[in-house]
Amino acid sequence: MTASTHVFDPAATALSAIENASRIAVDRDGLKTLIATGEGHSSHLRALYGDVDLHTLLRLAAAFGVDNPTLARSYAAARRTAGAANAELNEFAAQFHL
Repeated sequence: MTASTHVFDPAATALSAIENASRIAVDRDGLKTLIATGEGHSSHLRALYGDVDLHTLLRLAAAFGVDNPTLARSYAAARRTAGAANAELNEFAAQFHL
């Protein structure tokens, strides 16, 4: 009997959340833009920042080379423009005075 190894893919988790919330497609490059800038389609931003937990977003940001202050700014932008809401991210962003 062999053991299977499951590798957690934060991008797959985020893409799944977005696909469940929007009929507009997004790919990994689009996901990188969303996480790095907080700009993009409103439904994508609300799903990414509202449905994906902070731990996964931190792992995703790290995978894309996005530092924590940039992630916090991106969330703050998505909160302002798209109505993204996440209590954990509010606390996270507050660390950076956002």
